[in-house]
Amino acid sequence: MKQKEKVFVVVNPTSGGGAGHRLWPEAAKELRKRVGTFDSEETTAIGHAQYLAADAANAGYTLVIAYGGDGTVHEVVNGLMEGRTPEKPALGILCTGTGGDFVKSLQLPGDLNDQVRIACGTKSRRIDLGQIRFVNATNEEETRYFVNIASCGLSADVVRRTPRYRSMLGRKPAYLAATLDSYLHWSPKRITISTEHGTLANWPATPTTVVVANGKYFGGGMPIAPGADLSDGYFDLVSVDKIPAYQVPLFLSLLYSRQIHRMKRVHHDRVRKVYLSSDGRVDLDIDGEALGSLPASFEIFPSALEVRTPT
Repeated sequence: MKQKEKVFVVVNPTSGGGAGHRLWPEAAKELRKRVGTFDSEETTAIGHAQYLAADAANAGYTLVIAYGGDGTVHEVVNGLMEGRTPEKPALGILCTGTGGDFVKSLQLPGDLNDQVRIACGTKSRRIDLGQIRFVNATNEEETRYFVNIASCGLSADVVRRTPRYRSMLGRKPAYLAATLDSYLHWSPKRITISTEHGTLANWPATPTTVVVANGKYFGGGMPIAPGADLSDGYFDLVSVDKIPAYQVPLFLSLLYSRQIHRMKRVHHDRVRKVYLSSDGRVDLDIDGEALGSLPASFEIFPSALEVRTPT
């Protein structure tokens, strides 16, 4: 740990269905053991974590820790990138969310005290970030960064439907219920996929899901892009055609065994730029958040951010 490290923690107390609030005193105690004094503030609304992270970057903090789930990490990263300083603070992650897809790609341990040790340690790596320009909920063009995965189609519809089940079932069962609901009611739209190589005319015209992946996992641990590398300067682009009901068990088996690309209904490429458009409304999921819809353009920014890691 560098002696002059200046640490700020963005705390999401509602993460993990309230686990963030319950676990924070112990996490704060462990942080004080490792760094001495640090500053922190709890988020109070959607977008607040981004504001706090931008302020921390501008105030000269050298390490900003995102305490929460994937959504908190997403907001913190966008805050760091909008900070006015050319050298961005390092990002530390204490995962108290229930999905934790991004931290799986980083291979962070599940134990919170171990995560504190890593966040306050000296080992780090520079990772790529994706930049996406898309149509937001107010029908305006917006630009954001994402650390893990952006997708459209069925996957984004699942994210949109999940909140209606969460109060009844809890987060993980709600996600499964939303997935079944979406699968039963999903009507694929025509999506045009273009990359720096041109329009991919030989790919399915009406895919169920299109994934632009920096990390490997989405949907609470699904390795949709098992070959993705956070530091290789490329997106893994994955398009999934509609899977007939009788092939769903095979699809899930290959998905979780990281052999999804063996299915003929799954298409894959490695690209630096992507443009997606549609002749109907197709929702977007950006780092697990339903934030807008197509059309959208994607570009990789290599080695854009330093992240504290186990090795």
